[in-house]
Formats: sequence, C-alpha cells, structure tokens
Amino acid sequence: MKKEVKGPMGGKFRVITQVFCVLVLTLSMSLAAAMPVIAADFPSISPTTAEYDLDDPAEVVTAITWGVASSIVAVTDDDGHTLTQGLGSDYIVLVKHLIILNNYLKNELKDIGDSVELVIKFDVGAATLNITAIGTQPSVSPTTAQYNMDSPADVKTTVTWGIATSVASIVDDEGHTLTGSEYSVTAITPGVSADVTIRSGAYLAGKLTDIGDDIVLTIRFNVGNPATFTVTATGTQPSISPTTGQYNIDSPADVTTTITWGTASSVASIVDDDGHTLTWMEYNVTPITAGVSASLTVRSSPYLAGKLTNIGDKVVLTIKFNLGNNATFEITATGVNAAVSPQTGNYDLDNLADAKTTITWNTATIVTSIVDDDGHALTGTEYTLTPVTPGVSANLTVLNSTYLAGKLTDIGDRVVLTIKFDLGADATFTVTAVGVQPRISPQTKDYDLDNPANAATTVTWGTATAIVSIVDDDRYTLVKDTDYTVTAINADSATLTILVEPYLEGKHIDIGDSVVLTIDFNVGADATLTIASMGIQPSIFPVTADHDVINRNNVSTTITWGSATSIVSIVDDGGYLLAEGVNYAVIPITPGVSANLTILSSTYLSGKLRSFGEKLVLTIGFDVGRDATLTITVPEVCFIATAAYGTPMAEEIQVLREFRDEYLLTNPLGQALVDIYYGVSPPVAEFITEHPSLKPIVRAGLLPAVAMSDVVVNTTPFEKMVIVGLLVLVSVVVAVWATRRRGRGPEYTRG
Repeated sequence: MKKEVKGPMGGKFRVITQVFCVLVLTLSMSLAAAMPVIAADFPSISPTTAEYDLDDPAEVVTAITWGVASSIVAVTDDDGHTLTQGLGSDYIVLVKHLIILNNYLKNELKDIGDSVELVIKFDVGAATLNITAIGTQPSVSPTTAQYNMDSPADVKTTVTWGIATSVASIVDDEGHTLTGSEYSVTAITPGVSADVTIRSGAYLAGKLTDIGDDIVLTIRFNVGNPATFTVTATGTQPSISPTTGQYNIDSPADVTTTITWGTASSVASIVDDDGHTLTWMEYNVTPITAGVSASLTVRSSPYLAGKLTNIGDKVVLTIKFNLGNNATFEITATGVNAAVSPQTGNYDLDNLADAKTTITWNTATIVTSIVDDDGHALTGTEYTLTPVTPGVSANLTVLNSTYLAGKLTDIGDRVVLTIKFDLGADATFTVTAVGVQPRISPQTKDYDLDNPANAATTVTWGTATAIVSIVDDDRYTLVKDTDYTVTAINADSATLTILVEPYLEGKHIDIGDSVVLTIDFNVGADATLTIASMGIQPSIFPVTADHDVINRNNVSTTITWGSATSIVSIVDDGGYLLAEGVNYAVIPITPGVSANLTILSSTYLSGKLRSFGEKLVLTIGFDVGRDATLTITVPEVCFIATAAYGTPMAEEIQVLREFRDEYLLTNPLGQALVDIYYGVSPPVAEFITEHPSLKPIVRAGLLPAVAMSDVVVNTTPFEKMVIVGLLVLVSVVVAVWATRRRGRGPEYTRG
C-alpha cells in the first residue's frame, strides 16, 4: 500500500480556496443588496402650503402630479368636515390643479393666523395641503397721549383698520368696559382709518385725578389683535423756593419759603421727620399772587424754638399739596461754634509743664465736660478755666501734676481731649509727649565666622536713661552681663556690646544668616541692631560625573571647605541618607582647605544605577554654608558590544550606535526595542566582562548585526534598493525551490 506524503502547501491551498469562495459569495450578496429598487410613483401636490389673504380673499390653487392615481376620492379638513366638489361648493379639480374655493375659505379662515389642514385622498395614495390666513393687523397711532390737568380735554388716537372694520370694545386696566358715552369712533377714510376719542368729562376727569396717573386702554376689534392706548395725566408740579432755610439760635425768627402752586391749589398738610403734623398755630400760608404763588411761614414760637435747640440741629418738613408731588423744606439751626486755639500742644518730657489753650465762646457760654480718648472725664483738679474777656474767651489749662504726668510717660504718647460746650459742636485739644529719641550707631555689625568677635555699638540716650530689654528675632531675651554689657561713655552715651560667648556662638549662625536685636529703652522708640554673619561658601568640583555600570567605578569629586569644616549629610534624590564610611568616604587633601569625596560603587552606586540614561542627584550638606549637588549619570554606551570589544570607542560599536540613532530611535517600535535592550543588557554585559573567554564568541555573534547596520548606514538609497531587490529575489528562488522539492517528496511502500 502506498502512503502519500503531502507537503504543507497542499493544506494551505485548500484553505485559500475556501476563503476565496466566501469572499465571492459575500461580494455577490452585497451587489444584490445594492441594486436599485423601483418604487411605485405615488400622487403628490405642489405647493403643500398656501396663504389666504384676508385683505384680498381669493381661491387657493395647488398643482397635482397624479402618478399612479387617477382621481380624488375625498378632501377632508382637520375638523373632520368633508369638502364638497363643484363650482358652487368647496373645491374643483381642473385636469392637474386642485382649487379650494373662496366659498369654503371665507367661512373657515376668519382671522389672521387661522389655519386649516386638508387631507386629499386619491384612489391611490394621499397628500396634505395647509392653508394659513394672513392680513394686516389693525393698529392705533399714537399709542400714548397726555391728559393735561391744567386744561382738561378729550384725548384722541387714529385707528388704521387693516382687516378689521369696527371697534368691538374698549376695556381699561381696572377691567371697566367703556360705554358709548365715554368714547366715540369717527371715520376718517371709510374702511381705512377712523378717530377714537376718549371723552374727558364722562371718563378721564374721574379716572385721572393727579399728575402722573395713567390708564391703559385695550381696544378690541372685530378681527385681528387688540391694540393698547395709554393716557397719562400731566400738569405743573407745585414747588417751593428756597428748599432750605436757617434758624439762627443767636437771633431766633420765623423761617419763610415761597410756594409756586402749579396744578395744586392748597397745602393739604405739613409733616416733620419725627412724624409730627404741624398745626395752624405752627405755620401759615399767605397768598402772593392768587392761584400762582403764596408765602409759607414756619413759626419760631411755638415750633422751631422747641425743635432746634443746638447748632447743627435740623428738621425736614414734608409739604403735601392737594395735587402733585410733595415738596420738602429743610431748616437747620445755625450759630457760631466755640473754638480752641491752639488745637494741639506739646508736653516736654525733658521739661515737664502744664498744657494751655484759649477758648473763644461764640454761641456757647460754658464748658460742660472734658473727656479724654480713654473715656476718662477730667475733674476740677485736673484742669482750670480762667476768663480772658468775660463772655468772649477764656484760658483752659490742663494740669501737669494731677493729670499729664501720669498720662504721658513716653515720647510720642498723646491724649485727645474732647471739650463739650452747652451750645454748639465739641472742640478737641491734643497734647503730645515730646523728647529726644534714643539711638544706636552703627545699626549693623558683621560677624566673621572665620574670626569670631564681640559686636559693639554706641548708644546715645536722648530722653532715655536705661535699656529695659534686648530681644532677638527668635524672641529670646538676652541676659545683661551674660549675653551683653552696657558701659557708660558719658552722661549722654554708652557702649552696648553683644558677647560672642555664650550668645553669638550659641546661635549657630550660618553664612548669610543675621540676628536682629530689638533694643527697648525706658523712654522713646525701640532701636534695632542687625548682626550679619559672613564667610566663604564650601564647594565641590566637578559637580557632574559618569558611572560605568560595566566596570563599576567609584565616583570622586574635590571639596573646597571655605568656612565649613565637615559634611553633615549626603542625601540622594530618592530621599536615601548615605552613611559615611559605608557609602562614601572623605579623605583630606589639605587639612582645613580641601578634601576628596568618593562615592563608593560596591556599597551604593551598583545598587542604584543599572541602565543607560539613569542618574542620581546627591545633595551634600555642610556644617556651615550652602548645600552642594553632585549629579552622577550612566553614560550612553552599547553595553554588550562594549563588553565584547573592550571599549565603547570601537569602530563596530560606532556603526551600531549610528544604526540605533538613525533607524531605531526615529520610530515607536524601534524606541521600544532600544528600551528593552537597555533594560536587560547590563547584567549580560557584566557576565561577559567577568568571563573574558566569551568575548570572541560574542564578537562573532555580533558580526551579522554589525554588517547589516553597516550596509544600512553607509550605503546610498539606490544601493539599498539593489540589495533589498537581490534579497527578495533570492528569497523567492529559495521558496520556489523548496515548494517543488516538497511536491516531489518521497513515496513509501508498506509491504
């Protein structure tokens, strides 16, 4: 028996044939679905909407496209009414036109905006026709008018009828429907316009009774929208002049103003701002020109004298008239306020004395009280009043011994005395303590961290006699004779010394830091002394370094100490604190001047840096001065190739690097491959480095990649095309040869 041995192409051919059949079947079904479908040609009308003009009624015509239909079976409107056909009826059909007759439309569409929807049923199919009534709305002009209360008369407006023919009703905004006696309609051009007259005597005179009153009339027509007509009452407002008056307390008298009546004819009432209604005994109105003006007099007694009792008092009178708006009349009490001169005085702490000022009485006659700005009312033992000119002026003396000495104790202290009189406004007298402010010189001192010393300044006492306290900007209060000393120079000055031990050394000041001392004196303003530290900042060089992840080298940099003496911490950008002697070492070069800082690979860098592009930033903190930063980076190398060739500068590695940069890193897939390579290659490279016997094998394995990269990188586009063509041709020849050889595969006979 023979056993047929089939090559893999036989099974693939069968699958390809099946897929081809499915594609042909699918394409055939798609073409069949895309064939156009011939639909029946149903009847239609055009247009499907029309307008019926109420100003010029006429039939409505639409064209019929019969299609497969041959006749109209029925026409029905949206009220369910079936229209009748015929010249004297609702519609007719003329060959290809449907005409809706005016006989039907005039009964169905009576107002602007009315519409009807007709359903036209054919022997086959149906259509709809919408007809809307249009026309010109009735209107009035003007829409507003004035009713003059000074000379009452009828008010008119003109109606333009539009589609309307008559006024159905007129209703005001209170719901009252005007009667035939209250308005009239008079034709101007019949069928076009007419005058509507609103009568004064029968309607407006009783409706509009004050200036500013208005009425809105809604005019309704037999057809169309209503119109509105607004009538407003006008007239001349009553007024007074002047609107303000003065009541002199030194010479009391009645206060008068003039009324101009306008539309008004009388004063209805006068009410003050306390709600009191003045009686006829408190004011009177005297005609000046009958019906035009009058004099209004507000009487001093019995009204103003009891109402306005002090300078500046005022009353606002609201005058109400029988017609029109109210008027206001403001009356203010006047007089001459008492005054003090001067209004300020000095209290010399170096030469204590009473403080004096002169009062000019004017309308006032006595001082009722003196109150300071703490609310204390001075007693008769704390001030005196001595007449200068009786009834005209007096001297006010504020006493030193019983009041000022206890009130004003420091330079700049002040007291504001409010002097109250029996009449008129209060006066103020301000007394300020003066003297010579204490001061220090200089106000700033340098503190050299490389050569610490005391900081001294000179105090000029002025009015002060002693230092009460010294407080620094950390709120620590310095202790006299421990943290500082005060040594007299003469009666006017002294030397203030801030001690280096224990104070300045104990502050642990860094380069650029400063201490601000606030010096408080027993009298006068505080002074400030600023002590600023100075020194040389520590530094490192270089500030960047490379770490070879194959050879695992230590990284070193040189420290120049400046004012610093030691490293207090090294922290990486992951927050890890390096341990001295474990992760790094500091070896002096020139003691006190420079040292070598070495970051160890075996205990730190080998665990932190593994792949190309990784980096560490180390922050180096010193005991004095600014931090320094050292950045350690893994350089860009081809790890496996470098391990194989022994140097990153080999010509083969340069070819691979150019291929990577020009053809891999320029697309997402190539970038992903490069990332994967740099993630897995360092351990492989390290293994090769540890086993030198593998290097020739790896170099031999890299030859195809180097050769391909060299062809891609160092050939012209034409040469690349020729090479690709040859590769394709060779691939096709090999594939054909292999296929034929599989087709002639061996046969075996089983016995």
